[in-house]
Amino acid sequence: MVHRLALASGGWLHFIRCWGMVLLAVVLLSAGVLVGCGTLPATFGTTETPAGSSASAVDLQQDVIHVIHTVQPSVVEVSSTGPQGGAIGSGEVLTSDGYIVTNDHVVSGFTRFSVRFANSQVAPARLAGQDAQDDLAVLKVGVNHLQPISLGNSAKVQVGSFSVAVGNPLGLEGTATFGIVSALNRTASEGPGGPAAMLTGLIQTSAPINPGNSGGALVDLQGQLIGIPTLIAVDPEIGAPANGIGFAIPSNRVQFVTQQLIQYGKLTRSGQGFLGIQGQEVTPALATAQGLSTQSGVLIVGFVKDTAGQSPAQQAGLKAGDVITGVNGQTVTSSDELAALTVGQAPGTQIKVTAVRGKSQLTVTAKLGERPVTSQ
Repeated sequence: MVHRLALASGGWLHFIRCWGMVLLAVVLLSAGVLVGCGTLPATFGTTETPAGSSASAVDLQQDVIHVIHTVQPSVVEVSSTGPQGGAIGSGEVLTSDGYIVTNDHVVSGFTRFSVRFANSQVAPARLAGQDAQDDLAVLKVGVNHLQPISLGNSAKVQVGSFSVAVGNPLGLEGTATFGIVSALNRTASEGPGGPAAMLTGLIQTSAPINPGNSGGALVDLQGQLIGIPTLIAVDPEIGAPANGIGFAIPSNRVQFVTQQLIQYGKLTRSGQGFLGIQGQEVTPALATAQGLSTQSGVLIVGFVKDTAGQSPAQQAGLKAGDVITGVNGQTVTSSDELAALTVGQAPGTQIKVTAVRGKSQLTVTAKLGERPVTSQ
């Protein structure tokens, strides 16, 4: 359940998927090990301005309360079971006729699924589509007249914007936490056994998220979905979750993927840029061993074909042994930085790639292809 991921900064952090509880924990919770943790009341109470507090603070408080009450009916608890046990996560209602989005790692490997709604109604669900590459999945329940969550435009999200995470951390239904958008366009690559090889464009938030939040909602103060919480950072020095460092798949990507999952049951096209290389991060040790003239960057060790059957990097004139050190004037020191600057672009985008060949530096123009879709 714990995977090592790298941020676009090149620094290594541990990450944990925010689903991660076995059904035994759910049994303990329901048996009363934790008590007095009900959902928010269904109606608003009157709020008087406390002495010394500003009207703007009270307005913000009321905005948050309104958002939570608006969003909660659209957020569900997802339970997955199978021969190996079970897990619990969160999800959102996408359509009034019962399509629900969650993380793929919440459902992958399991055979039976159920959904608990905010009104405590429980319904069996079937798996309608999966996309391990983006760590997203869609379930379908036979319930109508549901309240779909409102989808926001994640391209307009700004660092510093308030955000609210709603989900079922540790099985505590309808939990809401408050924070800000801490950073944008983070890239995470998961180690062996992780649900996705590379997630790009992630929204970093300080709103606390915990195991069980996977597949839940990260919303703005208009109550619109801006992301789906998927990963939380773990401090490698203490081996425990880092406070206030969570990552969400942006809503625009969620919408792009789920439309395909509902229609086809799988991802048919990625819509993501692709440079088409096999790379190895350059370290001082590798530079010495390979006789490289640069101490950082991404060494090209091979090429990979895009959906058109060619490598855009190779077509642009790059060769095995070249070290990519920059894209569009931005320095590249790691594979994650390179991915953030390419996968996050649309296919067909032209980029300037700076590389070192021997002791010389060159710049080529590459037209990005489309990232291939992995087998589903």
